[in-house]
Amino acid sequence: MALIECRHLTHVYLKGTPLEAVALQDVTLSIEAGEFVGLIGPTGSGKSTLIQHLNALLRPTGGEVRVAGINPADARADVKTLRQQVGLVFQYPEHQLFEETVYDDVAYGPRNLGLTEDQVRERVGESLALVGVDPGRFGRRSPFSLSGGEMRRVAIAGVLAMRPRVLVLDEPAAGLDPKGKEEILGQIRTLHEAQGLTVLLVTHSMDEAAQLVKRLVVLARGQIVMDGPVREIFRRAQDLTALGLGVPAITALMLRLRSAGMAVTPDVLTVDEARAAIGKVLQWN
Repeated sequence: MALIECRHLTHVYLKGTPLEAVALQDVTLSIEAGEFVGLIGPTGSGKSTLIQHLNALLRPTGGEVRVAGINPADARADVKTLRQQVGLVFQYPEHQLFEETVYDDVAYGPRNLGLTEDQVRERVGESLALVGVDPGRFGRRSPFSLSGGEMRRVAIAGVLAMRPRVLVLDEPAAGLDPKGKEEILGQIRTLHEAQGLTVLLVTHSMDEAAQLVKRLVVLARGQIVMDGPVREIFRRAQDLTALGLGVPAITALMLRLRSAGMAVTPDVLTVDEARAAIGKVLQWN
């Protein structure tokens, strides 16, 4: 069984009222343990609604969701355990920081699990190290004295301290400067590779998706319209453009070169791949 299963998932906001709105319609999706999946789609496509079903912040109007075998719509479901399994990091997670010190902020979740202070200390140190924040240097500082990128990493550490099996990230690099974006995306890649975490990344950036994920799920009007390996999805440039999404900048460049008559392969995702493809055509040594 897949780690995450959505079967014919439907969600209707304000059902039965004049403001009724269908946010998800008949969504069927499976995600295996250890996958790194990107979730993209135009504004209003249902991305945020979908991810909020994964730890029972929302319940289905129709269909079913199961995470690690738990059905959150079941009245007997252990929702507390489910929320430990699925770490959900919203946009601007630094807004979730509230304690006086970095240490106490990251410790908040483990303490609520009833762990001993030694266990809490172990989890805080481990989680901060995972996101590249030195516990000794930053632990006693106010989280509000940190840079934007550091605050975001501390917020993610607070989620990791619960030791989830699934990490769901909603636009994790939004609003950061280029250096901050590079750092946070690098940490997410490292977490996936080193910890084997299952990661679901919601993003509007096609370049971020190209850099990080292995599989892309595309939502539009509350339905899945594409699902497959990232390279295959970005081959469908016209379909993506019709949805208002586009392709990564380097892929767009290769498509322009191809339309100008250069026989380059268009399905490249990185600068190194583009250099190799162009060099092959021009027979660089």
